[in-house]
Formats: sequence, structure tokens, C-alpha cells
Amino acid sequence: MRKTIMVTLGYTEWPVVSSLVKHGLESGDRIVTIIPSKSDARSAAAIQEIRNFLSKFSPGVSLEVLTVDVTKFEQAVATVLKRLFKEKKEGRNVIVNLSGGMRILILETYTALLLSGSAAVSEIVTEDKQELALPSLSTVSVLSLLKESDLRVLEAAKNSESVVALAKTARLPLATAYRRVVALEKMGLLATVKRDRVRTVSLTALGRVILEVFPEK
Repeated sequence: MRKTIMVTLGYTEWPVVSSLVKHGLESGDRIVTIIPSKSDARSAAAIQEIRNFLSKFSPGVSLEVLTVDVTKFEQAVATVLKRLFKEKKEGRNVIVNLSGGMRILILETYTALLLSGSAAVSEIVTEDKQELALPSLSTVSVLSLLKESDLRVLEAAKNSESVVALAKTARLPLATAYRRVVALEKMGLLATVKRDRVRTVSLTALGRVILEVFPEK
């Protein structure tokens, strides 16, 4: 099975090189560096060093750069999540290395990994070069629990509608819509606010991420 190493990258190439050496990548394998969309010359230099290393020692391994806007948490998580799904669809063994890069970038990448429910191997190397294996991520993801009707409910909730209006927009009986709203709220995808006798439903930050990546699943 071909492998993909996804690495959060900072200003040095050593997390990529150490992970490459550890896992022994072969021709057809892939490295995906995850960097902020606003990176400076130091990141570019690190990427060039990785290219030089691959050219010399592993010419059959490809290198791709995934840029994310770290200032927009939901969008960043969605970007990484989509890439994880892409690698999984190709039947690759995915290894996610969180040893480098900005803390917010690492958090966004790890959040995407948790949401994916992926059986990917996740690892991190500390500043004193100790290797740590992160907890297994083979648990059921939020996405696998969603029904087709749930997606319609989430779509309708983008406009912060009442439960009655949401049921009409989602083409669901009112009782069914209410049950799905309750279930999705427990999953952290929806938030409800009751004013007088009207309960308004809206997407949470997690709900917006899930709604964006669901078609890619």
C-alpha cells in the first residue's frame, strides 16, 4: 500500500526528513507539507531543502504543498479534512506528523484528523527529539453518523431559521425535523436559541466545517 506523510511545516525540514527516514518511503509515495497561506522565505527554504533531499535520496517520492489560512479556523480544518479524504479515497496509508509549524496550524490539522475518524497514524517529535505516538484515531467520525436528511437540516440552518421554517426548507415533517435538530445539537453541529415561543436554529462552527466537507466524503 502506498503511503502519504502529511506534515505541519515550520522553518526547518527536519520533521519531514526524520519521518521519511523512519517510515522508509518508496517510489509512488507522497509527502504533503501543510503550511500557512502567508509564509515567509524560511518556509520556502525548508520546502526547497526537502525537494533537494528527495531528489538525491528518494526521487520517486512526490512532494506537494497544502496551504491553509490559519486565521480562519473552520476553513483551515475543512481544507485539511478534504485532503485527508482525498488520500483515503486513493487507498493510501496516511501518516500525520505534527512536529513542526505554528501551534494554531497543528491544532487545526489535529482537529481535522479527529473529525475524519481516520485510522491514520499520528505522531509528534518534541523539541528534545523524543518521538511520541498520539492516541489511535480509529473511532467513528461525526460524518459517519449523519443521515441524508441531516445534511438538509444543516443546509437549512445556514439561514438561522425557526424549527418550523427549517422543517419546510429541509422537506421534513415537523416532528422529524425537531428530532434531528435535537440530535444534531447534541453532536455539536447546531445551536438553538428560544425567544418567546420561537426556537431559532443555527449552525455551530463545527457544523459549518462538516457541511463544507460532507460532499467530499
